[in-house]
Amino acid sequence: MDFFTIYLKNNDLVIENSFTTEKIQLDSIGDIIIFHAQERGRFKVFIFTTLPIISEAKSGTFINKLVLSIFKTFNKNSNEIKTHFEEKEVNTLLKILVDNLDNVMIPNDLERSFLWRETDNGFQIKGTKLVYSKDKLGLAEALKKHKILR
Repeated sequence: MDFFTIYLKNNDLVIENSFTTEKIQLDSIGDIIIFHAQERGRFKVFIFTTLPIISEAKSGTFINKLVLSIFKTFNKNSNEIKTHFEEKEVNTLLKILVDNLDNVMIPNDLERSFLWRETDNGFQIKGTKLVYSKDKLGLAEALKKHKILR
């Protein structure tokens, strides 16, 4: 399990772990979707962007460069991040988003995410929340756009 540091720097959303730093231009964020994870207090977070996410080794050490190289080999889409966050990290992310983007929808019941239910475009969607959509899509539309829902 890796812990993340999330902060804003020069209008970039920065997400760091022990090995890599990822930078996302705030105005390039298209959609953000949060999913309930099986473990209490953990969430899957998908961030989709219109511009590539900049990934860098956190430091110049051999191991960090190796991890970044492996990450780039397996990361097929540089316009998305799909990761797991702890509740504290999700709260930090949501605070940054609400302070810097319009129309951010903050779930007020993160601790009860296993109960999330939403009906959208005839689909019953469980354990999932659309936090932000630049194009003001509904949850089902955003899931279809990113080929998560068919």
